[in-house]
Amino acid sequence: MGLFSRKNKIEKPKVVLELRSPSCPITAIVEQDNRTAYFYLFGDNEDFGVKSCWIRNLVKAPEKIEIELMEKGVPPMLTKEFCKFPEGQDALKEKELEIVWLEEGDGAALLENGEIVCVIPSWGGEEGFFGYARDCSGEGNFAWELSQDNVMRERVKNAMSFVKEWDEEVNPFQSLQPKILDYYESVFGESEKYYAIDNSEWPPKGLYVHEGQEKIVFATVAVSLRSQPKIEMYYENPEKVNRIELGIILKSRLTNDQINNVASLISGFTAIPWDYVTFLAEGHTVEFQTIVSEKYKYAVLTNKLKLLPQMDVPAFGNSETNFLWIVPISSAEWDVMKESGSQVVLDKLDNIGEEIFNLEREEVV
Repeated sequence: MGLFSRKNKIEKPKVVLELRSPSCPITAIVEQDNRTAYFYLFGDNEDFGVKSCWIRNLVKAPEKIEIELMEKGVPPMLTKEFCKFPEGQDALKEKELEIVWLEEGDGAALLENGEIVCVIPSWGGEEGFFGYARDCSGEGNFAWELSQDNVMRERVKNAMSFVKEWDEEVNPFQSLQPKILDYYESVFGESEKYYAIDNSEWPPKGLYVHEGQEKIVFATVAVSLRSQPKIEMYYENPEKVNRIELGIILKSRLTNDQINNVASLISGFTAIPWDYVTFLAEGHTVEFQTIVSEKYKYAVLTNKLKLLPQMDVPAFGNSETNFLWIVPISSAEWDVMKESGSQVVLDKLDNIGEEIFNLEREEVV
């Protein structure tokens, strides 16, 4: 009898539930055939790819990994060794399921009747780790056990609370926005312009602009409502850097068109972490293509220059907000940063004082 004989016929997997991330270009899908059920995250970007995690077997677990089936593209069952229910469990029913996206938008959990059955965090798919499953025992080949003390339980609970807060009479944006604006006005002065930079999409975010006699200040408002994806894979204390606001100080003499152009560019920067499933942090560089300057068409993000105000922006929840200044740099300066790291150029920028705000300054390399 062949692998796909009538007796052992493996059905084509069916989609039980599907949900798009509210933040990132990723879709969560629950699929099952007549043998096993899986949770998937499909990214639009090649870098993200597809992440998968076993949920449960619907029939008796095999003794060995089903390598033959995997080679044919068939989702494998988890082996008996790692199954809490080696005889199999009932098939998943859509009405009993709910997908909850983690706050960063690049990880998700599957709940069955309100209980977490599976989680794919941001580090799912890395180094042989797929995700956590309630019905797995130990560290299986396609899932690890979701223990009672697993930190993801708290993360999922927080994500659900965050979603509910948007239905409150005063939502998170309405609470945070005035606090941040009051803070900016206390540091820089009253705002002459305020832009909504969310393109009428969730979540709301804005841009404060103060035009002084010598300098013009732009600073984002409430970008920090969302924590950035992937940071926890690179930082030991992600809560110190995963929420950001961005700002830039330029010498005055900008026309209205130039101000609008810079505002639009900053708006685009605030979408980068979630659109590309990445993060912005100290020393990172971005393209700075403005109508203000042909020479300075890149920028470094930093809060390490002596002349830049050290910001203490009101934070959301129990997090810290990492304020990053956008400092324009030339192609030559950018090349040095790529080759030798950002600190070499930052040290030289520190030596030119107020000229860092001038888009007609001399290059420092």
